[in-house]
Amino acid sequence: MPVRVLFLNTRDQCGADVAVHLSLMANFAPDEAEVFVLSNSEAVDAEEMRVRFAGMPNVSSAFLPLGKPAGALAGRGILGKALAYGPSAASLAKAAAFIKRNRIQIIHATDRPRDASYASLLGRVTGAASVVHMHSHLGDYHTGPTLWGMRNAKAIFAISDYIRNGLGRMGMDLQKIHTIYNAVDTDHFDPQKELAGSANIRAQFGIPENAPLLGIAARMNPWKGQLELIGAVALLRETHPDLHIMILGSDVPEVRADFEKRAREGGIADRLHFGGFQKDVRPFLREFDLFVHPSYGEPFGLSIAEAMAMQKPVIACGTGGVPEIITHGVDGLLVEEHSAEAVAREIATLMGDPELRRRLGEHARKTIRLRFTPRQQCREVAMRYENLVAASRGETLRNIPNSLGVDGGPRC
Repeated sequence: MPVRVLFLNTRDQCGADVAVHLSLMANFAPDEAEVFVLSNSEAVDAEEMRVRFAGMPNVSSAFLPLGKPAGALAGRGILGKALAYGPSAASLAKAAAFIKRNRIQIIHATDRPRDASYASLLGRVTGAASVVHMHSHLGDYHTGPTLWGMRNAKAIFAISDYIRNGLGRMGMDLQKIHTIYNAVDTDHFDPQKELAGSANIRAQFGIPENAPLLGIAARMNPWKGQLELIGAVALLRETHPDLHIMILGSDVPEVRADFEKRAREGGIADRLHFGGFQKDVRPFLREFDLFVHPSYGEPFGLSIAEAMAMQKPVIACGTGGVPEIITHGVDGLLVEEHSAEAVAREIATLMGDPELRRRLGEHARKTIRLRFTPRQQCREVAMRYENLVAASRGETLRNIPNSLGVDGGPRC
């Protein structure tokens, strides 16, 4: 029988972590999981989420007021924020009733404070096994509710061995932490698929048709590596005067100002372009000659995997979870952190070697198609669910290696 799983979504709006859960919901086989979702009716994008769930005939959804968006709490005191940020007792009681009524066996949530804490709390109340899906580092920015939720969860899914091992060093029980890599739909991220809008990007931003375009898609945050990319192109301004940079990501004015200052100082201000947040990055990825994402300690690198699926040669840092995706020299190039010089060397290498660019791009797509597919991710999650249900019944557990290969065997 399929496991009956509830995805708890108290988020203000859909981010990358919720997108991962939406992919799971859409790709479970009928014999793996029967999917339910409780989502926040007070979220900014609640109506959009209603439409998305309506388009998933295999998903049973319901909405409850599970907390005000953070932006709606300005001007409130500590007590007012606490009362508004968390769901009411009535909502939690309704959530518990929903879980009981639908015989939910697993409650699956992100590592955000409301998600993690209420998943574990509802698990305690209803007897369902709670899972916290860890999409980020464990650090000082994680609040008490998140930590409580993680410590009291029956299992934690980490998006890379890097994150799993880091949780262990922070005192979390490694026995209940399992690596479940993120996935990319290579039918969606297909370099051969016809896309609307690709032909207008260079004209829109004033980029010459024959100019090499280097791109990155990431939050505007210095640890994401945009400054190293800008610095690398500045170092190459004499030998490669035609390189252009495209930065995709939501605009943060003070951070953007730092990027623009670095470009002016490096003499490349006219070759730096900001594409803003893009719901669909594929037209931009298609235009990029190189995807350069030298972030520090990336938990996994989903945007890197998406660029690889689009058959792009990638330059990234050899830290965090990225080396679990990229093998240096085979399907991408890895550099040390905080080094514009190292990034510049690899850009120069690839720009001078079209055959290497082609080979890395082809192998990159093969890697994603082999190891990071939605079906592979769903199979691994379903096996973990089955063990959690078996444990709750006192039954014998399947012996599952922490990290699985494409055939269900251990990865090297």
